[in-house]
Amino acid sequence: MKNANVYIKAARVALTAALLTASLAQAESVFRIARDAASLASVNLNPFSGGSQRLYPTVSAIYETLFYVNSLTGDVENVLGTSYKWDKTNKKLTVTVRDGVKWSDGQPFTAKDVEFTFDYLKQNPAIDGSALWKNGLTDVKASGNTVTFTFKDKNIPVFVYIAHQPIVPQHVWSKIKDPTTETNTKPVATGPFLFQSANNQSIKVVKNPNYWMKGYPKIDAIQWEVVGGADAILLKLLRGDADYSYANIPDIKNVYVNKNPETNKFYWPVTGGNYLYFNTAKAPFNDVNFRKAIASAINTDEVALKAYSGLVKAASPSGIIPTQQSKWLSKATAAKGLTFDVNKARDFLKKGGYKVVNGKLTDKSGKTLPTFKILVGAGWTDFITMAQVIGNNLKQIGIDTTIDQQTWGSYSGGLQTGTYDMGISWGWGGGETPYNLFFQSFAPEFSAKVGDTAASNLTRYTKANITSSLKRFQQNSDPAVQKKAIDTIVNQFVTDVPFFPLTDRVNFTTYNSKNFKGFPTDQNPYYDGGADDQIGARLLFLNLEPK
Repeated sequence: MKNANVYIKAARVALTAALLTASLAQAESVFRIARDAASLASVNLNPFSGGSQRLYPTVSAIYETLFYVNSLTGDVENVLGTSYKWDKTNKKLTVTVRDGVKWSDGQPFTAKDVEFTFDYLKQNPAIDGSALWKNGLTDVKASGNTVTFTFKDKNIPVFVYIAHQPIVPQHVWSKIKDPTTETNTKPVATGPFLFQSANNQSIKVVKNPNYWMKGYPKIDAIQWEVVGGADAILLKLLRGDADYSYANIPDIKNVYVNKNPETNKFYWPVTGGNYLYFNTAKAPFNDVNFRKAIASAINTDEVALKAYSGLVKAASPSGIIPTQQSKWLSKATAAKGLTFDVNKARDFLKKGGYKVVNGKLTDKSGKTLPTFKILVGAGWTDFITMAQVIGNNLKQIGIDTTIDQQTWGSYSGGLQTGTYDMGISWGWGGGETPYNLFFQSFAPEFSAKVGDTAASNLTRYTKANITSSLKRFQQNSDPAVQKKAIDTIVNQFVTDVPFFPLTDRVNFTTYNSKNFKGFPTDQNPYYDGGADDQIGARLLFLNLEPK
């Protein structure tokens, strides 16, 4: 009997322990992110690898940078750096690094780690994704808790590339001879989370208990899960089986938000624009009057309404996104942008010598214009809808079009080699100021002759005063000088219309707030919303806390 009691007590203890373990497991706050993918990348946590090659947590949760520059507002957030300053020549940038930070293996983080990271890029040009050493960086030197970057020429916008470079520990990476092949499956970093596990269907990271921000992170773990398509993501969000996702869910208000407005939310911040690109290397798109006629004939409100069910607005003709307009767009310049006006479109055609003969539009030589192709990505319903609206709009002024759907390789290749007529795409450049868009779009070094690949100047349009204004912006840290440079660029842009802004471009962030709070909103746009391998996602993960 005595033995029986002992067995009963032992069983109760075991049961109590099991229940406690289960309770603790249930209490773990895991932030679940649903991603539309066939599978996840192989286990690669190398911060120098390309974004498509490494796992989502690499620079979003594990590694950190010196600063984070908010692409929506331009605000600079201190991370491993606490301050920065250009000298009077604008050729030397001094960064003060944070004290009291430790790597996840317990070793102290110092300014020498920063110096090493940038020297490592110089020693291994293949991993210098921002081409810092090819574009003017000549020296990086640590002294105490500061690091000084020296440049050959003035280039203020380069700051963001310095700011956003993930920093690695010298005592680990100095032993790695070929960073291009390193998968770094046991990362040593300073970030708020530590890598736990990964397979082709999920990735999990857990909080770093020794993170340098006391009391953070407030969530225990993050898990990325593969979900096949927007419909499946929608179901997981509706059931509460996922907390967050990036997916363009059609009619999102009716199919998701209205099912439970208290918890079912979406955050679609404007991060750029969708544009109608003109191939200015071929006639008649090399004629400014023809381009302005097309731009004036397009009802961008209708384009936005039909492409995004009214949830995304028509773009500003200036090309500058809403959160940057108050700082960079003057009222006088804004007023010069072309707006929907069919009569004005006909006036531009007349000015360019175009005439309607027997119901067909002819050029100044009397030759009937052909049907023009509008290049879009195959199956991209928003761009296809835009092209349909544009085609119907242009019929009013005698221009016929057809939609040219191409798979990604042919789509991007057509734009970059200049073999298209018109094409719909996003801005192939963007960031915390309008400079980023205009630099990538119009700098001569990003163009190429037709048939060769242009990096980002898809229109092959350049203008001397735009080029000089880009240089002036680069070389000055004075906000007034920079604003004047942008004003000059925008004035020329709306005058020549090498591409025409159609709609704002957004990040399609959808979330369920049942279990967590602290998400970015239109009222508090501390981040643009993506939860993939982006350095700004660190702010999302640090702001979240369980309800």
